[in-house]
Amino acid sequence: MMTSKVVAIGSDLHLLGRFKNILRRNGPLTEFKTKRLCQRILNEKHELPLFQKYMRKNDIDSCSNVMAGAWCVKEAIYKCLDSQDQKTFRMAQWWKSHDVNGKPIIKNENYFKTDKGKAEEFFCTISHDGNYIFSIVLRQKNDIKH
Repeated sequence: MMTSKVVAIGSDLHLLGRFKNILRRNGPLTEFKTKRLCQRILNEKHELPLFQKYMRKNDIDSCSNVMAGAWCVKEAIYKCLDSQDQKTFRMAQWWKSHDVNGKPIIKNENYFKTDKGKAEEFFCTISHDGNYIFSIVLRQKNDIKH
């Protein structure tokens, strides 16, 4: 009998314009409110630099796409976590990356240092369709023996 490696699946769907409206409502992209929002959502090392690049160009469309993609993936991650891990969840600690073969994976420097984190892996997909962004995150046991 084969056992499933799947621990949980999370998904999220957002209207892209929602993030553009939030950024517009905050005023210029350099406003404190926008910077604070980015610090809460975007990973400082892996996502924030891209947002800042577009911010310097005053490119609100690209900034809102970066925010929407990060938010959408992280909401799906949150839905994959058990209730104990949800209590300590911080969006900025997580980010989407790619493995050596280009497969989208989820990273978190703290979570994957724990015994539970070492025994798991997270994969994701993100799709854009018109004005919508959709993500699915798969949390599964990995094959690595610790």
